[in-house]
Amino acid sequence: MRVEHRWPLLAFALVGGCVGDGTGLDEFGRPVRTPAGPLAPTLSSIQERIFSPICAAACHTGASAPLGLALDAGVARANLVGVASVEQPAMLRVRPSQPDSSYLIWKLEGRAGITGGRMPLGLAPLTAEELNAIRQWIAAGAPD
Repeated sequence: MRVEHRWPLLAFALVGGCVGDGTGLDEFGRPVRTPAGPLAPTLSSIQERIFSPICAAACHTGASAPLGLALDAGVARANLVGVASVEQPAMLRVRPSQPDSSYLIWKLEGRAGITGGRMPLGLAPLTAEELNAIRQWIAAGAPD
């Protein structure tokens, strides 16, 4: 009997010894990866710094993405540019050259008139630098 009581303690000691202090992890427990260089108003930079680590990591990924809006690399632009918003069908998710008429900007800024909440939902708002990069990308015509 005495040996049996030691197994839970041994298991606890082994598991407890593997637990870190969270250094290098985001709020979801995923490794933080800092991209090289400044954020640029290009799709590749926005994908690497915003869409993949924030949007797709939290929710907008794969076939089960909310409202069909997967923001994974390789599909984000096709799901955004020139596509009608499901929440506000009269608006395009991204209207090339018109950031203020793009529902994506409205959702990211949490403007009056949106359906649901500001994005990213339940997370800190995007920074001014992040919003500005997306606005500039759209203003440039939302190129690939």
